[in-house]
Amino acid sequence: MRKVSSHIIICCSLLCLVILAVSSCSTTRTVPEGDRLYTGSDVKWITDTITKKRPKDYSTLMEGMDKRIRPNRNRKFLGMPIRLWLYNLGNEPKGKGLNYLLRRKWGEPPVLLSQAKPDYTSQVLEEYLVDNGYFQAGVVSAIKLSGKKKASIKYTATPNHRYTIKSVTYLTDSSAIGKMVTYTKPESSLIVGANYSLDSIKAERERIHAALKEQGYYYFTPDYLMVQVDSTNSGTVDLFVKIKDNTPLLALRPYRMHDIVLFPDYSLDNDSASTQGTPVRYKGIYIVDSAHRFKSSAFDRSVFLRPDSLYRLSSHNITLQRLINLGVFKFVKGQFSPVRDTSIHNLVGGSPNVTGNRDSSRRRDTSGRNLNRRDSTYARDTSQANNYRAMVNNRVALDSGWLDAKLFLTPYKRRSLQTELRGTSKSNGFIGSQIQITAKNRNWLHSAALLEIGLRGGLEWQTGNKNAGGSNSYGLGAEAAVTFPRFITPFRGLNIRTPYVPKTRISASYELYSRADLYNLNAYTLQLQYLWQRTQYLSHIFAPVALTYVLPTKTTPAYDSILANDPSQRNAIEKQFILGGNYTITYNNQQANRVHSFYLSGNIDISGNIAGLIIPKNDTGQKTLLGNSFAQYERFTAEARHYWQLGKGKQWVNRLLIGYGLPYGNSATLPFVKQFFTGGSSSIRAFRARTLGPGSYHNPAVDTSALLANEAGDIKLEFNSELRVHVASVFNVAAFVDAGNIWLQKDVPDKPGSKFAFGTFYKDIAVGGGVGLRIDASIVVVRLDLAIPFRVPYLPENERWVFDKIDFSDPDWRKKNLILNIAIGYPF
Repeated sequence: MRKVSSHIIICCSLLCLVILAVSSCSTTRTVPEGDRLYTGSDVKWITDTITKKRPKDYSTLMEGMDKRIRPNRNRKFLGMPIRLWLYNLGNEPKGKGLNYLLRRKWGEPPVLLSQAKPDYTSQVLEEYLVDNGYFQAGVVSAIKLSGKKKASIKYTATPNHRYTIKSVTYLTDSSAIGKMVTYTKPESSLIVGANYSLDSIKAERERIHAALKEQGYYYFTPDYLMVQVDSTNSGTVDLFVKIKDNTPLLALRPYRMHDIVLFPDYSLDNDSASTQGTPVRYKGIYIVDSAHRFKSSAFDRSVFLRPDSLYRLSSHNITLQRLINLGVFKFVKGQFSPVRDTSIHNLVGGSPNVTGNRDSSRRRDTSGRNLNRRDSTYARDTSQANNYRAMVNNRVALDSGWLDAKLFLTPYKRRSLQTELRGTSKSNGFIGSQIQITAKNRNWLHSAALLEIGLRGGLEWQTGNKNAGGSNSYGLGAEAAVTFPRFITPFRGLNIRTPYVPKTRISASYELYSRADLYNLNAYTLQLQYLWQRTQYLSHIFAPVALTYVLPTKTTPAYDSILANDPSQRNAIEKQFILGGNYTITYNNQQANRVHSFYLSGNIDISGNIAGLIIPKNDTGQKTLLGNSFAQYERFTAEARHYWQLGKGKQWVNRLLIGYGLPYGNSATLPFVKQFFTGGSSSIRAFRARTLGPGSYHNPAVDTSALLANEAGDIKLEFNSELRVHVASVFNVAAFVDAGNIWLQKDVPDKPGSKFAFGTFYKDIAVGGGVGLRIDASIVVVRLDLAIPFRVPYLPENERWVFDKIDFSDPDWRKKNLILNIAIGYPF
């Protein structure tokens, strides 16, 4: 023990010496003579002298100004410019070597004061304030010298009065497009009384553009709209929305669809040949597939553009997204072109890259301004251009008003083979690995259906904490599944109008789980699922058929001895059918730039209700199927998460999980695979997996090899709170608190204190907390969480809070209470 301590002391001393050596290196060593090291900038906000209050969006405004300040100072890690220090340690490299690594790879050159342009930056910040309604804003800069070689810049912003919107007027005439713009006014993004904002003007232009595109105005863009501003109204503005007088005639008329043609075998390498062939007409659309890759019915419910119908942006977007979401195409491009003669059908040939045709995969840049700030001498122009009247009076020759659409689809390779290797580490001392091989056919039966055949195998063995219970184990599994890009139901023609493809998944699987010297467990599963995403954030999974047959084999005397200590373990391998269905609804609006995000999920799982109505009881009072008992229960689960972005690189996450199971009829408890568990890396991290509860019950043998750690319950309540902070590069740290427990529905004599009671359940809540390190490499997140218990529910009632028992210097306390969780991915 003394040798280990001495080694730790020596390592810590060496680390401190290295840090001192690096930090002693001057940060200004490589700053040229006559220049200074730029150490950053800050912005001071001068409060309005009238209201003497900061605006409600003050933090947003300050963040916006900070983002616009250039240049950025040298990067720091834990407050130290380590990369600058490394740069200064080296010299100009003459080849590959240490100097090259320090200067070109590891280090970062000093950011110099001469690189900053404070006057220009002041103008940028002032313009930003003007865009947010502070028309008389002023920003001045001052250089602040520090020592002999350092300097920073201070910007002082004087916003003055903020302008609000007094009125919004739409300057339109009696033309069809003018009436359409006026009709959309109630949905305007420009709200009377709101602060003036350039972003709201851009949003209004986009809104009108989308509304017109929905009514056939294919060639209309936001650039054809202008918002004029009259700011002569003593602190308020009048806004005038109009279509520009020089808008092209093509943009001022609605279009209808003529021919819709699909090229499902398009290739950039052979674009001329892949667009030739005999067109096949199917439900109003044409398909040119000379290689016969797809059946025409594969596109039955993916194309929402219809011949002879008005062009609509929503139908356009849904069609493109549906084709991509089929999962068989890696690229989808659309080409729309006006038709001069509707008697001609140009169905073959073409390319999505031909100059002069609009490419639907591209969007015009609308970030430029289209507003004119007007003074008191400006004469208000309420007249419309002559081209409107010319169009209305049919005095201008236009095209036919029809569009042809050609959709070029580049397919993935039809077949693929994927191998996945996983590693696991559990808090009870077990480690394991699993390999999974999946063969995919993305276009099974030429119907865009996905066929998946998977094989998997894994091992798990104990390397530490030999007294934690359990045994080495292995698992084998196989699954065959087919996913159809449509609903397969008795009701024909069912097709929800969303950009997301509704799917039907049919799967059959077998799994063998073997615990060495204990038992083998076989599980056969057959499932029918309907999957669909209603909106961007809302999704549904409905499984009307979910059949599972559990068959134990090869139980050993060693397992019988475990049952003598804990009879409830028999439920883990009970032979039975699970006949039922389940439904899950999920709402998830998480986005990187959203301050408040929510994840909500609910699940209903029911088994044996229909079979229980049909099948009579036998002589023993049980209802059986093929001589085997089947489970009867109702199970409900609800989960809510709140993600709060506290600032750049800081996030606070709260999670609440409630689970409730009600066994009835054949079942005294939920089937073991449907029961709730707690503890472990994604639950209450201060307790090892499946060792907590139910209720205040605790079997001391859970920490020995005499008992498997498989404590389960019918009811679960869990709350987690976690603060996540980005430190540097791929490293994040976290501090967390977890609380909760599981309970049983009914009294179990062998487990006193395990029954749920509304009046006393709060006394059984376990609480733990700790800190964590996360290495987020985008494709994988490695998580290490170190936790200790704060409240232990199975201790005497007045001794359950254990803050006074924390003793990091005691090795026995550390062994029992210091829990390290190693996992992949975030816990929630």
